[in-house]
Amino acid sequence: MILKVGDKVRFLNEVGGGRITSVISKEMVNVETDDGFEVPTLINNLIVVNSPDVYESGRTRNTVVQPKAAAVVPPEKKEAKPVSPWFSDKNQVAGKDEPQFLFVLVPEIPANPPTGNISMYLVNNCNDTLLYRFAQKSKYNYETVNAGTLSPNSKFYLGVIKPEMIAELPVYCFQWTSFRKRSKELEPFLQREITLSAVKFYKPNSFVATRLFKAPVMMVQINENPLKQEIEKLSEHHFKSASAQKEPKQKEQAIALPNTELVEIDLHIHELLDDFSNLTNTEMLTVQMNKFHEEMAKAIKSEVKKIVFIHGVGNGTLKNELRRELQRKYSKYNTQDASFREYGYGATMVILRK
Repeated sequence: MILKVGDKVRFLNEVGGGRITSVISKEMVNVETDDGFEVPTLINNLIVVNSPDVYESGRTRNTVVQPKAAAVVPPEKKEAKPVSPWFSDKNQVAGKDEPQFLFVLVPEIPANPPTGNISMYLVNNCNDTLLYRFAQKSKYNYETVNAGTLSPNSKFYLGVIKPEMIAELPVYCFQWTSFRKRSKELEPFLQREITLSAVKFYKPNSFVATRLFKAPVMMVQINENPLKQEIEKLSEHHFKSASAQKEPKQKEQAIALPNTELVEIDLHIHELLDDFSNLTNTEMLTVQMNKFHEEMAKAIKSEVKKIVFIHGVGNGTLKNELRRELQRKYSKYNTQDASFREYGYGATMVILRK
């Protein structure tokens, strides 16, 4: 069916509906839901409730003719209203004056998130207007993915994480400031880098229910509470001071820095996940190899001398996969069986530096 801006629609696969605000492509439009959020939606997941026009969606219901011309009809011209040159606060909701900006990951398959695409959203969950930049950090630079303004109490689609990307996710970076029409002071321009551990995608408690989305999601609050940060710093300072007073002074000794000589990583699945009963052997191996890559990157960055991966004996699948990856990606480092006295046949040592 033919969809146009302004049409009221309902979702076929979800509860609720809204109004079409803009056209993204022949297959996708933006829908403003009843609670004020703008959601990119496939046309074949919509049904019009106020228009007799029909748009061919790829799903055949009865007999529908595929239009040869452009599928989307431009909105009807309406009498232009005078536009105020002044900025005004929009979508104001009582009780949402405290700034809250969220980085939200929405799984396509909630029962097993890592097996499907995971959509990324930026959510402005307050009455401020948000000015932002979203970038991904590589080894050499920051690559801007999206930038712009986000209206109060709305969300914006940032992109997708595919299953094969989970093993080596980039660092997600946000820069932002927020403002209202009237304020007592100017807000600073802030920034935050977010690193997501691949293991979190396999833990059920990483995804929680929220009224902002239909399915359970993983949420990271981009703007930390300044008061909470100060309290944590203060508590840490007091704890260290109290510990220093209680401990008797000892003679100075040469103390080796932690984690510089040897790091030991246990790759047994029960050490990585609280609940893995619903995972296949392939999925468990993926979790273990993601942990391997993550710990190798940390050890190299921290200039660790040696790292030992405990993989057990079993049927040798994890050990063989680990050795293949070491030969393929980390061939410049020496690899050997770890100490038989300490680990038996169940561990591999990687020497990162002499």
